[in-house]
Amino acid sequence: MESMIFDMAERLFRDHVNHGLREAAAGGQCPEALWTQIEEAGLHMSLVPEADGGFGVPASEALGLIRIAGAHGLPLPLAETLVANAVLARAGLTLPGGRLTIAEGGSLELTRSGKALHAKGHLPIVPFARWADRIVTIAAIDGTDHVLSLPVKDLSIAPGQDLAGMPRDDVEVDLALTEADAAPLSRSFGGSQSSDVMRGLGALSRSLAMAGAMESILTMSVEYANDRVQFGRPIGKFQAIQQYLATMAGEASASRVAAEMAADSYDTPTFALAVAAAKSRTGEAAETIGALAHQVHGAIGYTQEHALHHFTKRIWSWRDEFGSELDWTRDLGRAALTSPHDTFWHFITDSTAQGAPA
Repeated sequence: MESMIFDMAERLFRDHVNHGLREAAAGGQCPEALWTQIEEAGLHMSLVPEADGGFGVPASEALGLIRIAGAHGLPLPLAETLVANAVLARAGLTLPGGRLTIAEGGSLELTRSGKALHAKGHLPIVPFARWADRIVTIAAIDGTDHVLSLPVKDLSIAPGQDLAGMPRDDVEVDLALTEADAAPLSRSFGGSQSSDVMRGLGALSRSLAMAGAMESILTMSVEYANDRVQFGRPIGKFQAIQQYLATMAGEASASRVAAEMAADSYDTPTFALAVAAAKSRTGEAAETIGALAHQVHGAIGYTQEHALHHFTKRIWSWRDEFGSELDWTRDLGRAALTSPHDTFWHFITDSTAQGAPA
């Protein structure tokens, strides 16, 4: 099944995601037609259990689609929609279809009037908010986590963008919620607290996307080094460039392993710790790979006509979303300091280590 889903996604993105489409999206044009094809293929439902209308594939396989989307620089909220649909299904809410996005809901205030809930507050830097139909988040009232499905048409959106030109919007919420818009979350993901669920799921999605994008950056850099001739031979023959490429390859490989380990831990007690390791590792690699890729490409890598900047700007933006590597490294440090193990080595080699809440 993994091969079939991955092959489907690879063909779809290879055929339709190109430099022109990424340029148009960075200019504010949502690629509606491509999203229609994604929905027709059912890719946006891959993380949803089969009983709720999904493919019924292991979560780690479904999450692999995010890495593929990152490798193609897909300018659409596929990652966010995958996560949002999974969270909605967990709470027993209707899956609305269309483009969805996610946000950390810790800043929202929920109040109750009879059976109705009212949500009010500010959601900063929400990915693709103005291109989405709904924003899915989690907030708590009376000690109970609730999944909220917020219709974008009823919210106040202040447009913004990240380095790559993708929508990152500020959202003001002041909305009465119906039973179709909110429901208690009876079981959280991997036992995480409500304030950590969306942060963790978002960080996982960014780790996978960065891993995919960095593999594409490495491929582009190797191809350019083999094609670009200087002083009578390809620049890839020079030892300095070879060292750059070797460093990039090591960083990309480590990032993919860390991201896939986090995907394997989805909805398990080790989820928070695995995501912390993945987000901190991929964020660190994004700085190194982005810098070295532009060193290899020279001035052409900074031009609007070259595809490199679409990928480097993405990884530089993603490294700060849903917690930077500094934030997640601190979580790892807290987990290590509160570990019951006698030695640090036992802590880092224990596959069941759960760590401590942030």
